[in-house]
Amino acid sequence: MIASATSTKSKVTFLETVYPPISNQEAVWLQNDPEVEALLRQSDLYMIGGRTEAKYLNLFIDPDTNVVTFDFAIGDKFRDPVEIRVRDLPTVEESEAESFWIEAGEKIIRVWDGPISEPGSNLLDWFTTEKLIWDRSRGRAGIERFERYREAATYDLLYVGIAKVGDSFDRLISNGHKARMQILGNEPQRYPGARVTDEIYLFLFNVQLLIMTTFEPDHDFENEDFGDSYNQKCIVADAEKAFVSVLKPEYNVVKFVNYPRGADGR
Repeated sequence: MIASATSTKSKVTFLETVYPPISNQEAVWLQNDPEVEALLRQSDLYMIGGRTEAKYLNLFIDPDTNVVTFDFAIGDKFRDPVEIRVRDLPTVEESEAESFWIEAGEKIIRVWDGPISEPGSNLLDWFTTEKLIWDRSRGRAGIERFERYREAATYDLLYVGIAKVGDSFDRLISNGHKARMQILGNEPQRYPGARVTDEIYLFLFNVQLLIMTTFEPDHDFENEDFGDSYNQKCIVADAEKAFVSVLKPEYNVVKFVNYPRGADGR
């Protein structure tokens, strides 16, 4: 908050994921997808977390109703029933397709408007385990039950980082990232038989800023009262420090113990 004799300026910063969380393995698969890359480049703050790999168990597809039912499973202790009503998905409704092909496995469900992966067929929607949590948390139509999605979205926070130059795609994915490599090399299996690369998740955020200024009736307005004078990278750096100082992720070497005071004055 910044105050003068006749005005008060307040700043609120909030974070929004630019893409559903992806496992380290999925990041390798997706890094050459130009549409995904464009979305990930909107981020300059990222986090790395860990959680036991999730899977879809007891899958059943009703060909008459186009309803997919299964159990969302994490390890041996978490089970929650889920229904995906394909015809109620917004992307399917917008397509006006009359028939659907549903591809389903332990880690992904995909809906097509024609034979799966064939020329002329369009992918209408898809659900990795983490995207399903992401969509359910936003109340997306077509996803029913799954009442314990908040519990499923519980991760061990391992690292918080920022892209001081460029964006999170360059910093975290396309170039070698020291902390990411350390995590893959050091983290133990969370479930017998699992690969660590499937139990490490990447979260890419866009840092958004809301500035509110209130003026006293006798305020003498000047041009700078209506300008944007903030530095986006400084805001991002401040967000990183706030998270690290409070949550103390294991793989962050610098913990910013004196936050909000710091050597760089921010």
